[in-house]
Amino acid sequence: MQIAAFLSDLKSLSICSNEAALALVKPEPANDSQSPEELQSRQSPSSATQAQADEDLRRADELVSLHYDVKLKYVENGPDPELVKAGRDVDEVVAILSRSQ
Repeated sequence: MQIAAFLSDLKSLSICSNEAALALVKPEPANDSQSPEELQSRQSPSSATQAQADEDLRRADELVSLHYDVKLKYVENGPDPELVKAGRDVDEVVAILSRSQ
């Protein structure tokens, strides 16, 4: 399960903007000459940018979670019978069309 969480985090980083991904993984350099207020302002981007980054990460996490759930259901139960039937119907139509040409 830890691997799935790690892969989910990687996917989230690949979907969000470059700035948001770098902000998550790149440590800030230590600089003792700056005041705490300056450090705080450098570490926290504007609220609009942060809100957008949070929304992007939430959507990415939701998408990865949905993908994982669908894949797990497919592995446990196999393909949906209606989907298999629809695939056969498509194959039948394609075969009929290719014979008529």
